[in-house]
Amino acid sequence: MSKDKEMPLIEHLRELKDRVKVVMISFVVALIFWLAFPADLTEIIRNPEFYEPMVTLVLKRIVQDLAGARIEIIGCSMTSPFEIFFLAAAFLALATIMPVIGYETYAYVDPALYPHERRLIYGFTLAFVALFAVGGVFGYFVAAPLIMRAMVFFFELAGVIPTVCAMDFYSLVFTTVLLIGVVFTSPVVLVLLVRFGIISTDLISRNRLYVYGILYILVAIITPDGWLVGNAVLFLPLVALIESSLFIAKRVERNRLKNMIVGYCKFCGNGLRENEIFCSKCGRAQE
Repeated sequence: MSKDKEMPLIEHLRELKDRVKVVMISFVVALIFWLAFPADLTEIIRNPEFYEPMVTLVLKRIVQDLAGARIEIIGCSMTSPFEIFFLAAAFLALATIMPVIGYETYAYVDPALYPHERRLIYGFTLAFVALFAVGGVFGYFVAAPLIMRAMVFFFELAGVIPTVCAMDFYSLVFTTVLLIGVVFTSPVVLVLLVRFGIISTDLISRNRLYVYGILYILVAIITPDGWLVGNAVLFLPLVALIESSLFIAKRVERNRLKNMIVGYCKFCGNGLRENEIFCSKCGRAQE
């Protein structure tokens, strides 16, 4: 679709409906795969009565990696196995169709983008996905084990056998991985907001204390173990990410402001933006 040939609203809604339908169908297919596809085809051929779906492999691996022999996991309710299977399958299905969601989103907005905007979206999407994946891996292999160790530590302090309801255990794991993945994407969002002039790097630099205070509170909520060491293990990498993104954002901001300059002050030589009558440096009128 060209820029000078705008699509009517009803066509936009129809296209949006079609793309949402593709995403929903993909999600259902992925959900069925994780819930119904056998984990071991050869075992089913040898022993038809034995059947484990794909999601079972993931659940067993989570217990092996994070619980081991330290935590005893119990059902707590008759419906908890079904709820756990569906929760895990839904989470895995969503992760599986992320490329589909990304493509359908891009395909929907692509006709309205200019070439320089497309390049910006490419970089943003790649960085967003990469940081989300890094955050998810960090959440599973670093943050979640720390939470489990802290739980066991407090169980032992209270003289209680580490016993956890299965739904609570898996919910904590999936929520931790998902939320930490989202938090790790914050630098990309920050750079994008600066790129479009919604916020300035100076605003963030002047309010670092408040920004990191809010960030630490968010980290403490995501990792509700009450363990300062565990919070610090997650908080310090985020600080490094924010500082790195702030460095990049300042360069992006300088380039954006440089491109907005249309002239120079006849008194001090400072750059002037469009419709700027008074120089921001010396304050003198240009007319």
